[in-house]
Amino acid sequence: GPQVSTLYPEYLTDPYIIICPSDPSYSNMKKRLDDANGDLVRLCEWVDESYAYFGWVFDRLKPAAPANQFTIVSVLIALLGGSFDTSQLVPIQLAAALDGLYQANTGLVTAYVNHSDPTALMKVMDQDAPLPATWAGYGNGGGNTVYRLREGIERFLITDINNPAASNNAQSSVWIMLDTFSAGGAAGDLFNHIPGGCNVLYMDGHVEFIRYIPDPNVLDNDVPGTEPVISTVANMVSVIAAGSQ
Repeated sequence: GPQVSTLYPEYLTDPYIIICPSDPSYSNMKKRLDDANGDLVRLCEWVDESYAYFGWVFDRLKPAAPANQFTIVSVLIALLGGSFDTSQLVPIQLAAALDGLYQANTGLVTAYVNHSDPTALMKVMDQDAPLPATWAGYGNGGGNTVYRLREGIERFLITDINNPAASNNAQSSVWIMLDTFSAGGAAGDLFNHIPGGCNVLYMDGHVEFIRYIPDPNVLDNDVPGTEPVISTVANMVSVIAAGSQ
């Protein structure tokens, strides 16, 4: 989820904003917020209960590879606990970006894990992600970098600089946040909207509902559906969710 300290109180004026009204756990979450008594630490922990925010520009999520090809998957499972079938496919761009950040910042990650620097992970997460050489060409616009979300970042996705409408089109295609979902499918407890789909917020401010299309073939590299609401992204969310349930 997003960093609460950058949102509260100017933008996050009411803590109930972090809960989707359609979240199956809405009543329980509402009670937890009612009982929080101004404890903002708990609010930070709960900010991703209903909505997912990754923080980088992901513009090419359909190319996929088995999760066991990425170091970050085993790292997350070790840190968070839980279990996950690492033969399942995950988006190359997403997993490779996290791999690149991890490989470029092992010292900071170690400092965070051993509690010697509790702010170390924030320093890692605020960087552009350099892709490992193995996954060259899977970055934004076919490059080798996945960029951190920020104002004006859409210009890196523009291929026709002489088209004045290109910037607006790019902004409308860069997604920022969405309802959280997992590989459990439409019946999974991380799905806010039954029978399955997510509201997706884009950089230009519009919100679009995208239906989730389950993929019965877990080894399918031709993933059905519309990014980012696709089965391989759901698999990656499951890696994280496995240790937080």
